[in-house]
Amino acid sequence: MNKDKESEHQHHRDVQKKIRLLQTVYLAGLILLFFLVVLTPYFIQGNFQLKNRGIIREEIAEGAVIALLLVVGYLASIVHKKEFDKYQEKLSELTTRKFDLENRLNDAFSYIGEVNVQLLEIKSVFSALQKYPESKKDFRSVLLFLARKALVIANVDWVMFRIINPESLRTIQEYSETRGSALLLKHNISNRALVVREAIADCSVMGSEQENLTIKAFCILPSENLTENQKILIRAIVSELEMLFIIFNSEYNRKGYLKRQDVFTGTASKKKGSQ
Repeated sequence: MNKDKESEHQHHRDVQKKIRLLQTVYLAGLILLFFLVVLTPYFIQGNFQLKNRGIIREEIAEGAVIALLLVVGYLASIVHKKEFDKYQEKLSELTTRKFDLENRLNDAFSYIGEVNVQLLEIKSVFSALQKYPESKKDFRSVLLFLARKALVIANVDWVMFRIINPESLRTIQEYSETRGSALLLKHNISNRALVVREAIADCSVMGSEQENLTIKAFCILPSENLTENQKILIRAIVSELEMLFIIFNSEYNRKGYLKRQDVFTGTASKKKGSQ
């Protein structure tokens, strides 16, 4: 895209040079015609004798030459205007293309910046959890961490996580977090509405996308105007929550294969066995 932009700049400069050259040639031609008209009486001295056609008086010859020069000047102005309009149209087209290309380039850089922000946010979600949850307290800490991330990303007053069985519509786990003293207003959202993706007034619902599980995680936020980037990040959080819930409740965890350490601090725990 940078090469395209440089090519457009070069083409733009070439057209501007041609316009300046055209203006210079036209102005020089007008000055030359002006001097020819002024000096015509000095060039024509006396009457002209034509073969077998009589004599052309000096005044008539001067008038004819001046008239011819004026016609030449008029034709030159027409040619100049035609060429000038053609180059102006091309210059206008190049200016529009240049503007569009700059906008596309700015959009590309903006998109790259947004993608980098997405990657950093997703990295912060995944890298912060260096240990899998081993107890209900650990899992609650995970819920709190992910909820706060969602609050910041969506810039809303509250967020609700709900993990349900989509067949029985039974709530398996629910957690909500608010910003400061904000109130949780949508506590009565039905599981059926979540499963069938029913529209919920003044809210956005992001659900996990895995289809081969007997559970499904959802994130409910009080905003209908989430950007595409916000939706991507919230979906990443929901997928992370669902994965950690499965690990926490897995047979692998119950058999005690995990080292008993705090999820965030890494502090060794003395507790043994399953939770």
